[in-house]
Amino acid sequence: MKSALRGIFLTSEDPPATAAFYRDVAGLDWEEVGTGSGYVYWKLDRDGVQLALHDAKAFATHTHPALRESNLTHLYFQISDHKTFLEKLVVMNVPVDSQDDVVITVVDPDGRRVMFGTA
Repeated sequence: MKSALRGIFLTSEDPPATAAFYRDVAGLDWEEVGTGSGYVYWKLDRDGVQLALHDAKAFATHTHPALRESNLTHLYFQISDHKTFLEKLVVMNVPVDSQDDVVITVVDPDGRRVMFGTA
């Protein structure tokens, strides 16, 4: 039996800020699910894979507090043009954590390093 990747769940101590970061920097079209008085999270579904962003406290006791120093989650987004993406980051005042000829790494509001590359 084969398995298929169905989802990646991220947790955050400030989900609205993290959702805004990924919307603005990565162009993700989040859907906010739930209501302010109940459980709220953000998700997007593409090609059968879901990326979801949950509040660290509400998601599970073992994920709170979010560990900024943890690099167990790596996100990689493909971009079409290295230079254009760097220019976008400058305009948005998003600092570059590291870069090479292919990959630009930034840090999201929860301390995750997120890679954007042309490969």
